[in-house]
Amino acid sequence: MSETAVRIPVSSLTAFVVEVLHTAGVPRDDGAIVADCLLTANRSGIDTHGVVRVAHYMRRLSGGSINARPQMRFERTAAAVGRLDGDHGLGHVVGYRATSEVMALAAETGTGAVSVGNSSHFGMAGYYALRLAAQGYIGLCMTPTDPFLVPHGGTRPFFGTNAVCIGFPAEDAPVVLDMATTTIPYGKVALAAVEGTEIPDTWGVDSRGRPSTDPSEVVGLYPASGPKGSGLAMAIDIFGSLLAGMPWGPHISKMYGDMESPRRLGHFFAAWDVRRFLPLEQFRRSLRAMCDELNAVPPAPGFQRVSYPGQLEGERRRARDAEGIALDPGLLRELTELGRSVGVTLQSAV
Repeated sequence: MSETAVRIPVSSLTAFVVEVLHTAGVPRDDGAIVADCLLTANRSGIDTHGVVRVAHYMRRLSGGSINARPQMRFERTAAAVGRLDGDHGLGHVVGYRATSEVMALAAETGTGAVSVGNSSHFGMAGYYALRLAAQGYIGLCMTPTDPFLVPHGGTRPFFGTNAVCIGFPAEDAPVVLDMATTTIPYGKVALAAVEGTEIPDTWGVDSRGRPSTDPSEVVGLYPASGPKGSGLAMAIDIFGSLLAGMPWGPHISKMYGDMESPRRLGHFFAAWDVRRFLPLEQFRRSLRAMCDELNAVPPAPGFQRVSYPGQLEGERRRARDAEGIALDPGLLRELTELGRSVGVTLQSAV
């Protein structure tokens, strides 16, 4: 983060996102869902999935690949199973509807699973797990992405960096495991390219399938833990793409490619009602005890403590709610110019 970053209140950024999207035809209620998802990412310290994406969504809305006012259709196919057609809407709005449906199923039967088709990029996967955990559900969500993961033993991308997230309700910050399936996020490669520094040859490959230390040549990333990450990426594609009847692997269109054609992304959501196993407060207390004992494990050199998944993000949310979101000058300028182009003003800094 730049030393000259400017802090903007969460409320100001939220209002800005809602109004900017509204100029593209997005209903304000839907825009509020998108804003909440993006700002949850920024508040959690996952800035790659925050307001930096607004300009991209506006380009897709303008190009017609995202439907500003989708007519989503949900079909319950069994007691605890359903499928949702997102009508090519903003993925955040589609994902929010899917979590609502999966909670309704789980409230009635104890569990629920929903496959989603005809969606688009839905932001931070942890957003949906947090929503489910807040209501006392264990939540699972998966999404395939366009190809950038080089399968174990291969030389070119086949699957996406496919995200999987599992969330558990807790007394403090929920336990949320939110991960991609590559060894490192592409953002590290992009940063090295901007800074003109070399990268380890264990990160990714060039267009000829060779390990590369030049970030500008990287066209694919290696899977986390070799065959394990590669296999997990395939499983996510099966859940998220094949179950929904959507394109998979190399057939998924590029996020930053054609701005006029719908991406037809699929997702998968599931939920389990903790109360069907034991009292929710008992579960939360037990999970709190587990987390406390984990935090008490002596840290290795270079670490201050052992943290549980989602703990650092929860602490960042509390801090950034009070301090505001720090935006680098380039992003602040992009948002300001975007707002000016559609007649929306980003309010003053903290």
